This record gives sequence, structure tokens and C-alpha cells, in this order.
Amino acid sequence: MIAIDTERCTGCGACVEACPGRALYLVAGKATVDQALCRECKACVAACAAGAITLTASSREREADTSHLPAVRPVPEVIHVSSQPAPVPFRSRAMPVVGAALAWAGREILPWLADLMLDRLDRRAAGRQVTGVTPGRDPVIRGGQGRGRQHRHRQRGGRESNI
Repeated sequence: MIAIDTERCTGCGACVEACPGRALYLVAGKATVDQALCRECKACVAACAAGAITLTASSREREADTSHLPAVRPVPEVIHVSSQPAPVPFRSRAMPVVGAALAWAGREILPWLADLMLDRLDRRAAGRQVTGVTPGRDPVIRGGQGRGRQHRHRQRGGRESNI
């Protein structure tokens, strides 16, 4: 807490300019402190050339002075609680297994299937041979899977009428 000796104060205003909290005012040519705004930073004590401002023990400091007495602390009560652990969700247990199975399948099975399919495609391509080419027509392909699709074409316009 800041105390100002009004008999020693000259009213120079150096303390008012030095106060960062704007807690000091000049009233009737003498310094006055607003304790609510005072931060107790001691800037005004250092700025006062006349030595009219002093720092007194605040109520907080007075309460702290009684702290040399031993404190009586109650013994905390300890409560032991036993509980069952929460069940682990199925998803948390299953996802690592599913991930490992998919990784294994991608590493082992998929390359084998790809080789098998490519071999079958190569065999089909080797089984079809171009036998002959007639000018103006598509090449005749023999082998493979039978004769392929046969399309039936209808005559357009239907029956002709005699009118």
C-alpha cells in the first residue's frame, strides 16, 4: 500500500508521470493515490525526489506475515474404487485383422490371379488365327469360342401394298 506524506510533498508531479497504472493525482498541489488503481509497482517511490511517498505493508502482506505459524491440514480420506475395464469395441479388435488379411491378399493372391488371367488371354489370342482375307470383306477368324454372334436382319418397310 502506498502512503503519501503531504507535509513533505512539493507537488512537482514526477510521481504522477511515473505511475503506469494512473493511480496518482495532484489535488490542491499535493499528490493523492487511488488505492483501487495502485499496482504497488514502486515506480512513484523511485520518482519522488522529496521522499514523500513510502510503501507500507498492505493487507496481503500482513496476512502473509502470519504464515510463519504451522498450518493444520486435515488428513485426506482415501477411497478405493474397483471397476471393471470398459469392453473393447469389436471394430477395434477386428480392424487390424481385416487390414492384415487385405495386405496379405494384395501381396500373395492378386499377383497370382493377374498372371492366371493374362495366361488365359494369351491362349485365347493364340487360338484365333487369321485364315484368309477376301478383298472387301473382313478377315475370317477360326478357332476361339464358336462362331460368335449371328445377327438377323429384317427387311425394312414391311410388305409392299399394291394401291
